[in-house]
Amino acid sequence: MRILDPPQEIIGRRVVLRRYSYPQDGPVLLTVIAASHQHLSGWMPWAQSPPTEQSVRAFFEPAAADFGGDAAANYAITLATTGEYVGGCGLHPRIGEGALEIGYWIDVRHQGRGLVTEAIRLLTTAALTLPGVSRVEIHCDQANVRSAAVPARLGYRLDRIEAHEITAPMETGRFMIWVIRAEEWAQQESNL
Repeated sequence: MRILDPPQEIIGRRVVLRRYSYPQDGPVLLTVIAASHQHLSGWMPWAQSPPTEQSVRAFFEPAAADFGGDAAANYAITLATTGEYVGGCGLHPRIGEGALEIGYWIDVRHQGRGLVTEAIRLLTTAALTLPGVSRVEIHCDQANVRSAAVPARLGYRLDRIEAHEITAPMETGRFMIWVIRAEEWAQQESNL
C-alpha cells in the first residue's frame, strides 16, 4: 500500500500534527524521549535503550525525509497554543491494500489530557480521506490499557486478538487489533 499525498500538517483544536522537520526537531525529540524513556521502554521496541543523539537521528532523519509513498507518514504531535512537541504518531502502510495502521506515543508528562485521542481522531480522518484507503487499524498489546483506550473512545471496534512476538518487557504477546472502516467513521463523525 502506498500513502498517496498525506497532509503535511493537520490542525486540531488543541494539537497540531506536522511532518517532522530535520534537523530542527532532533534536540527536542531527544529530550522528550529521554523524559519518557522509562514508560516508553515497557511498550516500544525502539525504546529499549536510553535515547542518544545517534539513535534519535537513526529514526528521525529518514522519518523527516521519507514521508508517504511506500514509507510511513510520521508526525510530531505539538500543542496548538505553544507549538511544544509532546509526542509522535504516524500512518504506516504495512497491513495490506486499502488499509493503514496508526501508531502513537506521548510524552509521559502529557498523558491523561486527551491529546492523543484528539491526535488520533485527526489522523484517522486524514487517513480515511486518502485515495484507496477504506480501513484504519490500531494494534496494541492487550496489557497496554492506556493505549487501547484511545481506539475504544474513538469508536474503533476490537476486531480480534492475535498472538504476537514480545518485543518489549511489558507486552503479553497478545495484540488487540482495533479496526474502523471509512463508512463507520463517516457515520460516527456525522453524529458528533
